[in-house]
Amino acid sequence: MYYTYILKNPITDLPFYVGVGKENRKASSRREDQHTHDAIRLREGKKLKKPNKHKLNTILQILDQGLEVLIVIDSMFEIETDAFNKEIKLIAHYGRRDLGTGILTNLTDGGEGRINPSKASIEKQSKAMLGRPSPLKGKLLGPYSEERRKHISDATKGRVSPAKGKIKGPLTQEHKDKISNALKGRVSPRYGKTLTPEHKEKISKANKGKAGFWTGKSAPNKGVPSGKKGLTYEEMYGVEKAAEIKEKRRIKKLEYWQNKKSQN
Repeated sequence: MYYTYILKNPITDLPFYVGVGKENRKASSRREDQHTHDAIRLREGKKLKKPNKHKLNTILQILDQGLEVLIVIDSMFEIETDAFNKEIKLIAHYGRRDLGTGILTNLTDGGEGRINPSKASIEKQSKAMLGRPSPLKGKLLGPYSEERRKHISDATKGRVSPAKGKIKGPLTQEHKDKISNALKGRVSPRYGKTLTPEHKEKISKANKGKAGFWTGKSAPNKGVPSGKKGLTYEEMYGVEKAAEIKEKRRIKKLEYWQNKKSQN
């Protein structure tokens, strides 16, 4: 069910905003209650996406008087489009302050939102966004300043981790198969890439003085003969794969000796 609602100022008993909501929305709060939450967040200095400051400041003035915003459910509808059509009529009836035609703080004529978009609407929006550069392109992300870290910490304080309550431990065979199928056919991002001398030196310096994982321990496969010991590449991988491996080894050897000659 969809509905149109009106926010009223309890001091003047006049409406100041009209909107559309939906029953049983998967959200932490109802759409009409969200306006008050946004107003409080604005006062706390938190960033909001394209805030309607006229509406939010009106709500803050009401809260400062120790009162609450009056919420009136105007009409109920089975179809979303009907609710938005009613919203357009209500905004036209009361008028907008920004246009000097009435008393509402709405910044549009209504009907432009979608609570439960169809697949066609989602695909249309996706095509419209295709090719647009990311707003983060060219921006340096991190390392964050202490102030930024504190801001993120405060914003996420009290939130429940999505992994909370989930069983930790070995994956089930079903889960393993699901991951395996999802990754099947994907090429490793490191495939065909080699480390540069600078990168190797960096790794060497980082590991200098550190004890190896197997230091002081015997290898788990020590003394156990390999199942492929004594077999040729053709026997292990087949003719085509063996030829490919041999060619790669030949190229690597050639590159190695060319580098040696150039260094000398």
